[in-house]
Amino acid sequence: MLVLLMETNSHPTISSRALPSAESATFLESSFFSRNGAQAALPSPANVREQSAIQGPASQARRDYGFKPVRYEHLGLIVKYGRAPEVTIAEGQLLWAVRRTLPMVPAPEVYRWAHDKGQVFIYMELIKGVTLEQRWGSLGPAERVAICEQLRDIILDYRRLRHAPGHINREPLGDVIFTNARLPPAGPFNSVAQLHDWLTMAIKTRIRPLWPGKELSEIPDPYRSMLPDDAKVVFTHSDLHPSNIMVSETSNKIIAVIDWRQSGWYPDYWEFCKAEYTAEVYGEWMNTYIPIFLKEPECLDAWEFYPRFFGH
Repeated sequence: MLVLLMETNSHPTISSRALPSAESATFLESSFFSRNGAQAALPSPANVREQSAIQGPASQARRDYGFKPVRYEHLGLIVKYGRAPEVTIAEGQLLWAVRRTLPMVPAPEVYRWAHDKGQVFIYMELIKGVTLEQRWGSLGPAERVAICEQLRDIILDYRRLRHAPGHINREPLGDVIFTNARLPPAGPFNSVAQLHDWLTMAIKTRIRPLWPGKELSEIPDPYRSMLPDDAKVVFTHSDLHPSNIMVSETSNKIIAVIDWRQSGWYPDYWEFCKAEYTAEVYGEWMNTYIPIFLKEPECLDAWEFYPRFFGH
């Protein structure tokens, strides 16, 4: 998915050659082993499954791919596991890279990832805090604005992250919009225009039976021209919902942004569109607070047509 570790005029770059790419990797330099010793054992995949049955039954699985993350409070550990595309080592690689290239971006530390019986296990730091979603109702307007200003600074920081020249993403994009099994893989793309062409192609392919005798190029897409092919490509979290923003138990400081599985390099308008798309319609978060940390793009209405068409 990603790329690492060159510093260019204050813009760190990820190089895919520098990423740990093994199906299983353990990071002995991580804080888990510095706290517990190099010989410390992380829970086995079998133990994670056992604890999952205790903490949250399989019925809580999302789309039969990812299960409720398993918490080990006494170890300061949480384990996310499931099958692709819900859980992949790409999220572990991302966390590994962000901690090394963007130390000011608060993200969980990854300790290990592993494959077992067709499932991926990501072992990471258990963040001691509460989600912004949980805290939101008790906050006053000034406190809410202050948190959104923190989030704006975090976004500006991770947008400094650059991809290797000539690359947007060397694997298909991981946004849930694209991971519908009925759609072809989304990428990798060499330009924003290619991404936009994929969106319109996916729609035209689905509606082609309604246009007998027509080539795909002859089927209209009224929104394609509204998508800006000259948009800047920036690193994007792609799921900035309040449930993925952790704040301190004792203050309103953001201590982590979690759930990076959809992240990657997208057009610069994507972060706003996704944040608003997952928000309560016409709620305060959408109307008042998202615009504090992200600028609304002109293509918002056009963009929203595509995920709705895909059933999201």
